[in-house]
This record gives sequence, structure tokens and C-alpha cells, in this order.
Amino acid sequence: MRTYRLEIRLIQVAVGLALIVLITGFVGFWGQNEKVPVAPTNPNLEATNPVLSNPKIVALGDSFTLGYPLDPEYSWTTRTAEVLQVPVVNKGKSRQTAKDLLDRFDVDVVSEKPGRVIIFSGIGDALQEVPLTEVQTNITAMVEKAKANHIIPILALPIGYPGVRESIEETREWELGYAQEQDILTLDFSNVLFDMEGKYISGLTIDEKYPNAKGYKAMGDYAAQVLK
Repeated sequence: MRTYRLEIRLIQVAVGLALIVLITGFVGFWGQNEKVPVAPTNPNLEATNPVLSNPKIVALGDSFTLGYPLDPEYSWTTRTAEVLQVPVVNKGKSRQTAKDLLDRFDVDVVSEKPGRVIIFSGIGDALQEVPLTEVQTNITAMVEKAKANHIIPILALPIGYPGVRESIEETREWELGYAQEQDILTLDFSNVLFDMEGKYISGLTIDEKYPNAKGYKAMGDYAAQVLK
């Protein structure tokens, strides 16, 4: 009787082991065929970081972008290009208002197919007594046109100019608020050109109106530091 019971126990153990082996193999088989989770890719990676795929920059502005009264080779755009080692196209012209920049935006900016555009306006508007509401309308239109063409807009705040500082300050305040609302990067060349009293730092100006070569170089270094 004891022998019979022992045989039954051995059979039960053998069956149990067989079931364990069978279940283990079954789970292993399905585990091998189970798909391993893959981190989702970001199809908009290039769109969220277009600067990496298209480093080209267009600087759209007036005489302060052109580099007046010096040659354009001494402009801040040239220095920025040297520091960043990226193409920076100078589209500065003298006596320009925001409306003038808007009128040539398609030709001077969109056709260049840049990744970013620096819009430097406001001084000409102040000198020509253009109402702030018109300046706002034209700058807003340029920003919207840039975004519509997949170009990142950057606003360069107008800097002080004798006789129209109050008007320029109004434009600066509006641009800062607008840039914050729209999450737009701004450049403020006043940081490197003027002292606490709003006067040109010694050695950076030709006539207290425009920067000299050293002043434009300081502007270029500053822009490169912000843009990089």
C-alpha cells in the first residue's frame, strides 16, 4: 500500500513539473513576440527647432542696420555673422519706417528663405512723426507675415535718438509688451550702447546719433550672444 501511495505521489510531482515547464515555455513564446514599447518620435522636431536646420538670418531695418554712416562691412550684422558663423543678410536702408519695411518684406525677407528675421524699426517712424498706432499695425503685420512663412521673428527695440526719445520710448514699451504676449525674442542694443542716463558710452559713437565702428561691433557681439 505504501509503495502504491509513493507511486501516486511521484506521478503527481511529475505532472506538476510538466505543467510548470509547459507554462514557462508558453509565456516565453509570447514574451518573445510581444512588441517592445518604443518612445514616440516627435514629427515636429524640425519645426520646433528650425534654427538648427536653417541658420540663415535676415536683418531688416533702417540706417542703424545698414551701418550708416560707415560702410556695411562695419555694421553689427557683419560682426554677428562672424561670431555666429552663420549667414546674416543685411537688408538695412536709410530713412525707413515700419511701413517701408513691411512693403519690402516679401522681396527682402521671404524670398531669402531665412530661418529667422530681425525686425529693427521705430526710429525712422519717430523722426517722421508716424503715429504709434500705425507703427504697431505695421510691426504686427511683419511678425504675422514671418510666421506665415515659417520664419522666426525677432524684434530689435528702437534705440534713443536726439529729439525723439520720448516717442521712441513709447514704441519700445509697446514692443516689449507685444513681444512678451507673442513669446518673441527681443534685442535691446541700448544695453551695450548707452549709460544709465541714456547717453552713448564714451568711444562708441560718431556724433551722439550713430554708433562708430566700435559701437557697431559691440552691437554685433551683443546680438550674437543673444541669438546663439
